[in-house]
Amino acid sequence: MAYANGTSVNGFENGHKFTTPRDHEDLGIVDKNSANGIPPAEAHGNPKHMEDITIPLNDVPAFTPTKKLRIITIGAGYAGMTLAQKLQHKYAKEMADLVDHTIFESKDCVGGTWVENVYPGVMCDVPAMIYAFPFSPNPNWSRFYSTGPEILEYMQKTVKEWNLDRDVKFRNTVKGAYWQEDRGQWKLTVEHEGTEREEYADILISARGFLSKPKWPSISGLQDFKGKRVHSAMWDHPFDYSHKRIGIIGNGSSAIQILPQMAKLEGAQLTSFQHGPTWIVSRMTPAKLVGSEDPSFNPPFRDEDRQRFQDPQELKKYRKIIQGGINSAFKMFIKGSEENRDMTDFAIKQMSAKLNHDPYLCEKLIPKWELGCRRVTPGDGYLEAFTQSNVSLTNSTITRITSEGIQTEDGKLHELDVIVCATGFDVSQVPSFPVIGHDNVSLADKWRNEPESYMSVACPQMPNYFIFTGPNATVGHGSLLESMSWSAEWMVNWFRKMATEDIASIVPKQDVVDEFVRYGDQVHKTLTWTGGCRSWYKSNRVDGRVTATFAGSAILYHQMVKQIRPEDFEIRYRSKNRFRFMGNGFTKYELEEGNDLSYYVTN
Repeated sequence: MAYANGTSVNGFENGHKFTTPRDHEDLGIVDKNSANGIPPAEAHGNPKHMEDITIPLNDVPAFTPTKKLRIITIGAGYAGMTLAQKLQHKYAKEMADLVDHTIFESKDCVGGTWVENVYPGVMCDVPAMIYAFPFSPNPNWSRFYSTGPEILEYMQKTVKEWNLDRDVKFRNTVKGAYWQEDRGQWKLTVEHEGTEREEYADILISARGFLSKPKWPSISGLQDFKGKRVHSAMWDHPFDYSHKRIGIIGNGSSAIQILPQMAKLEGAQLTSFQHGPTWIVSRMTPAKLVGSEDPSFNPPFRDEDRQRFQDPQELKKYRKIIQGGINSAFKMFIKGSEENRDMTDFAIKQMSAKLNHDPYLCEKLIPKWELGCRRVTPGDGYLEAFTQSNVSLTNSTITRITSEGIQTEDGKLHELDVIVCATGFDVSQVPSFPVIGHDNVSLADKWRNEPESYMSVACPQMPNYFIFTGPNATVGHGSLLESMSWSAEWMVNWFRKMATEDIASIVPKQDVVDEFVRYGDQVHKTLTWTGGCRSWYKSNRVDGRVTATFAGSAILYHQMVKQIRPEDFEIRYRSKNRFRFMGNGFTKYELEEGNDLSYYVTN
């Protein structure tokens, strides 16, 4: 179709060639004297000479991309697959013309943390009905809380049904990422089957999550132990753990799930080594939500329940009940609130009952600090295990590990055959490979002491670098999978703007992030996460900033990332005139036959 002046829609007639940023002289994107690679003020809006910003007409419809954005995502867990669904399905028609997406996954399958964590008793402490892809809820969960294997099975089945692994390159490990100022791209070093190569991306996305790098305890002599050493995220299933003296280091979520399972083994003698107690409580009676009288902590769904959930409206209604209840319970995390006091009283009574009101166990296993300071977990069977004769507990600090076992500060040597390090993951947010941004700034150095981000999704001095579950993400409340979907929507909004408005790079302003983090610190002072416990929310410190959880409710996070805030970012354009995206003065829409050109007229 031709314009009224005889110029074709694609802009190739009348001698004007539609070009890429690399081969058109007016598209200069580099200025070494500018902060964060942004051209100085006189190049945008305050020119010394009008000819500085006068460029040739871009003879194509407005908002026509100058190029497809190449996006590389690291990680094919829930986050990476959620983004894939947005690009391949929800916004497929639009994004097909704007982006080219590749996902690098170091393992040979999708699954993320649920591939790593296969220890005995592994399960999710978020109700199964809301721990699912938001675009594909599962009506067929077997129980209220699902096991790790069931989650992985559901996840991989859903990925295949939606073809979400279409753009995944398995067994491809990113070894380094380096921002190239002259190209306006990230250069990646990627290793596949022993061979390294270079890849380039306009936008780099970290979907690695914060539970991807197992952390061994830094205890002297660990390597000297002659028995079996195993990490919760690197479980050795063929090994026979029965008839063994087993020491379990830690009392986080993995230890809470492992201990009662190991206690069931024939002839096993267990010792739990922990700095202090943690809150183990479940106020929910799940079966009542489906009209059943089953009093158990994790009841199975009945056949009639699963049949009812086949109706999408019934499934939605049930999921909304669970999610609404969890969101309303956020008030529990306010220090000194009535909700927190009531829950604390309930927790003390419930924990005491599970410990048979044993004075010694209650003193050792019921915390004195605020409920909610550490992640509250239901912990099915954990407290009850300590009432068994084959399970013991010590709060005495580990001083060293010998060839025979674990030495504690009270002078006792605990002779062991197996040491289970249920010490979780490196949650420092520091990547396991170099990420080098603008001005050669290392993300590892920037986050070494206090990881700080823009709403958990971006970082100053790291242009075109987006993050799932970065510092201060919604990991302490609500459904993380919904939050990942909101973050993915935020990213897609930036893809759209960058591609159609001729933007070379974006990066959050340092002063904006400083203000966001400092105000968040004030909010955190009102919440239990800054309480008097040692928590990975605070980088495993008793005192100090909360670096893991968002300073507010999941609802607030949703509202804050619902729309992008370009005013918070330094934006660098591919052209020296930022309005080049206006093209020839027409939109593509109005040049297509049959479109309603009076769409804005209302009653």
